Amino acid sequence: MRVQRRRRPERLVMILLLVVLAIIIAVYGTLWVAQRPMHQAQKTAYSLAVSKGKLKTTTAFSQYNGTQSYYVVTGTNKKSTPVYAIINTNKHHQTTVVKKSAGITRTKALQKVWSKRNPSKVIKATLGKYNGKVVWEITYLNKKKALCYEVLQYSNGSQLKSIINI
Repeated sequence: MRVQRRRRPERLVMILLLVVLAIIIAVYGTLWVAQRPMHQAQKTAYSLAVSKGKLKTTTAFSQYNGTQSYYVVTGTNKKSTPVYAIINTNKHHQTTVVKKSAGITRTKALQKVWSKRNPSKVIKATLGKYNGKVVWEITYLNKKKALCYEVLQYSNGSQLKSIINI
């Protein structure tokens, strides 16, 4: 007489759960490691904005990569005036602080691009510096799904540079 072995579904379920858990941990770990440089850059930018830009509070961070790279920190100064601190990422960290009221808003810059170019999708709108001037750089896809850039002067919204169909 042959003895039949019972299958243990609990064992199979346990193995599947362990495999799923291992995959979740691997994905989470990979994402954490991938985002570490950006979190470090944000921490550095906030610190520099407070020390060099004399910001009292910091509320937002972005990064601009033109001919040079800049950290852009949004916050308020000692007088509680809303400002942007534009920090060059080189070793000297030259910092330019501009009042929000001294130029066009992000919304106004986007409206200019929408009315002129009618993009299918805006990818990014960030503050930075181009040829020594504070600018808004709008990155977008046109109707042909080609990458395009518009660089608008912060102070008055005039177009400084336009690259279409990259």
